[in-house]
Amino acid sequence: MNPLTLMLAILGLTGFALGAVLTVTGPFEMGVIVMGLGLVFQVISLVRIKRAKQQGKQ
Repeated sequence: MNPLTLMLAILGLTGFALGAVLTVTGPFEMGVIVMGLGLVFQVISLVRIKRAKQQGKQ
């Protein structure tokens, strides 16, 4: 796996988890924003994985 894709996946998981903790314990709006950014990073990493699989089949 590409290191950048792996980094994006890790950032996505970490961001989502941090956002969930912030939503419960701290400022609600900030937690929701961080969770949203985590989801964006996850989507980007999943798109990159899908593209890599498609290029591998050709």
